[in-house]
Amino acid sequence: MKNLKSLLTFTLSLLLAISIVGCTANKTVVLDSGKVEKKAKEKAYDPRGVWDYSVQTPDTDSYGIMRITGDNGLYAAVMETDQFGTLNVTGFTVVGNAFSGAIEVMGTSASIEGSFDGDSMAGYVNMGADSFPVQGTRKSK
Repeated sequence: MKNLKSLLTFTLSLLLAISIVGCTANKTVVLDSGKVEKKAKEKAYDPRGVWDYSVQTPDTDSYGIMRITGDNGLYAAVMETDQFGTLNVTGFTVVGNAFSGAIEVMGTSASIEGSFDGDSMAGYVNMGADSFPVQGTRKSK
């Protein structure tokens, strides 16, 4: 009976904690006046569009266009390069303003990662131990 009472107390405490966290997650704010105000959810970043980009390498810079399509957080990206043709970005994900994915360049796997800031992006293409800066600007949505 004592174990049952302890289990019940623990369960009620856990439910109370979940309820408090849930209210916090909804961004409910109680003002000094006692009024309850709900903050609007932040709009998720939408990376869709056509992006001009450049990758800086020791030999020469590479230029191209990255096309991002999709909706509701499920995006796909294709990079049209000046040197290697069209590269599909596999596993392309956007979380907040950060992006990542993988490409294959002449049989070698590489990753691309970075972040968006409005109509700009910056990050790196990582190939083995080498990391090359990438920058871009959205030219159309």
